[in-house]
Amino acid sequence: MSKPFSDQTPLKTSTYLPFTLPKTIFDKLEEAASTSALPNSSPSPPLLAPATTPASKSPDASVASAAILTPEARVVIAVDYGTTFTGVAYLVVKHKDQDLDGLANDIKVIQSWKKHSAEKVPSDYSYSPSLVQSCDQWGYDIDDNSRVLRWTKLSLQPSNDRTLELQNLKNLLYEIRHVDLSPDKVINNDLPRHLWKEPEDVVTDYLENVAEKTLDEITSQVGRDVLDNIPIDIVVSHPAKWSNKALNSEFHAITTAFNDYRFSKIRDISFVSEPEACAHYTLRVAWQEGHLKFRKNDCFVVVDAGGGTVDIASYKVVGYDNEKKQIKLEQVGIPIGRRCGATFIDKAFTGFVQGRLGKEDWAKLTGSEDKCAASGHNIVNPKVRMLQEQFEQIKHRFEGKEQNLSWPIQLPSDIDINDSEEGGILDGAIKLTTDDVKEMFAYSVDNTLILISQAMTQIEVMETGLKVRKIFLSGGFGQSPYLFERVRKFGNIRRVAVDRGDDCWAAVAKGAIIKSLGLYTDKPPVVKICPRHYGIKVRSYSTAPKHEPPDVDVDTKGVRWAPDQIRWFGRKGDIIFPNRPLITTHHCHWSMKASDFASAKQSLNYGQPSCPALREVVFVATPLDAAPMRLDKSNQSQSQVVILSCDLTRVPKSHINEFSNKKTGKYLKFSATIEIHVFDKVSLKVTSGRQVLCSKRVPL
Repeated sequence: MSKPFSDQTPLKTSTYLPFTLPKTIFDKLEEAASTSALPNSSPSPPLLAPATTPASKSPDASVASAAILTPEARVVIAVDYGTTFTGVAYLVVKHKDQDLDGLANDIKVIQSWKKHSAEKVPSDYSYSPSLVQSCDQWGYDIDDNSRVLRWTKLSLQPSNDRTLELQNLKNLLYEIRHVDLSPDKVINNDLPRHLWKEPEDVVTDYLENVAEKTLDEITSQVGRDVLDNIPIDIVVSHPAKWSNKALNSEFHAITTAFNDYRFSKIRDISFVSEPEACAHYTLRVAWQEGHLKFRKNDCFVVVDAGGGTVDIASYKVVGYDNEKKQIKLEQVGIPIGRRCGATFIDKAFTGFVQGRLGKEDWAKLTGSEDKCAASGHNIVNPKVRMLQEQFEQIKHRFEGKEQNLSWPIQLPSDIDINDSEEGGILDGAIKLTTDDVKEMFAYSVDNTLILISQAMTQIEVMETGLKVRKIFLSGGFGQSPYLFERVRKFGNIRRVAVDRGDDCWAAVAKGAIIKSLGLYTDKPPVVKICPRHYGIKVRSYSTAPKHEPPDVDVDTKGVRWAPDQIRWFGRKGDIIFPNRPLITTHHCHWSMKASDFASAKQSLNYGQPSCPALREVVFVATPLDAAPMRLDKSNQSQSQVVILSCDLTRVPKSHINEFSNKKTGKYLKFSATIEIHVFDKVSLKVTSGRQVLCSKRVPL
């Protein structure tokens, strides 16, 4: 089986106190270190000669130096959860003062997945009951007749497509209406559980199995007593353009699966972008193989082409010592990425088959389960899955050169689909031509080339005289012969060399370990965990017809509002990056009679609490696990309530609008923005335009 194009897709933290390991644990670590080399590999010579002076560090620079020594014994686990495939790498550091460069040769990648041996496992999961008693229903081990949830990672990223969201809701209601709750279905556990599962829940259920396999693998190498006595650090990879919501969802899934029940000594968790991890691994391999021949100010672009996203990072050589074999790198521009990986080739193939079959025959193939694809999850039924598996073989080998060849996709024999010369269906098979397959590749390949062009443009714009010397292609999709040929032609036009490593499928997981060691680079920052929920008191539209005060407020326009609701922004268990705060904003407005506002401005008592030109913002923080929806439902003894008073007379005229009520006269509407910054402290600020109305800081 050829390697598929892959995606490089509340935990307690504590300060680690040094301790003396029992001699038996040292013995096991020594034994593990002596057998930790990958199969069929031999120890590599040191990549870099020891540096005579400590290498300087800066937040944006990577430093190649073999003089870096690891400070302590620990286990490092890298989780590369991808759209189509997931990889896990790990490294056992047996004691402090080991040479990091030599240690990096001992990075291991889990390969012994159930029913298959490979560097990655499919990110597929099924809630269907297994007809095969020993089937685990995830990864490679899923029944042929099961409904498969696929590409769930893409659903972690919020969509701004309201039309798609409405379509998902419509089809979800359709599915719920047609749920079969017969006794047989309930007894056999054959219920569509994806209907009440959020994408984060599905990812968590999937990663629970990955974590269990990881535990078994590491335990078999070093023993349970080692895992129970030395710190375990986890580094998680993520796409270059990944929202805070998606990062939090991935973080929650990872920490729920890799919990302290399985790994009792989990200490630090850090994040690294997929293109950055890929760049560090690619740089090291290229140097070892003698492909890295750069001079000062030369630049190179690393393309991490995965299943869901294509991510790109660019670097400049700012220092080089040929004798000492030391290189200092600086990131150029910002990493960029787009959802255009190999998954979209598969989607184009499915759309092609649907178009060829037509509505009636497509319904024969998919049945009512076609609705599942738009319910918020990508669900592949068994028959469509069979077609996609046939297409995988074509996709992996496709070079784009066979102009007169065609490939048959055999349709299921148990459905009655007639041959059609016009539709290219003959003897129960759909014929794919070279042009058909090129069209399926077009979106992914063209957008990858556009991203590379944008990355090169960033370099040229940022500093005159910089030159891109090489493009490194990596990732599962990077193994595609057709993509490599298109990128190579692109490079020829720009006079830029293109290179591709032999081990690009596991580049992100291995690169994440290298990054976490601080090898030729700064270590990724350790994330904090948000200890409380943070929000503000708001009022929301009330649709109940007969609410009585104080349950309902009616504004000057006659709109009914439910008061004392809480809108939560930062949530307990969310991640806080040490190099950037969580920033959330809420736009609000207050209304006031124009005559009262005029009186307030002239009042000699202005500034007193009773002044009608003061408005309150109520900030709430609670450590409760479940955030309450109403202020009066929060535990007042545990929650913190902070009241900020805003002076409406300080609102700029540009943020004051006038409107009239036929019964009560003229009113003014004051617009403001509430900002909450969660970092080492929580900063609260209310602004209107550039004017700060009030602010305050509270402990995290």
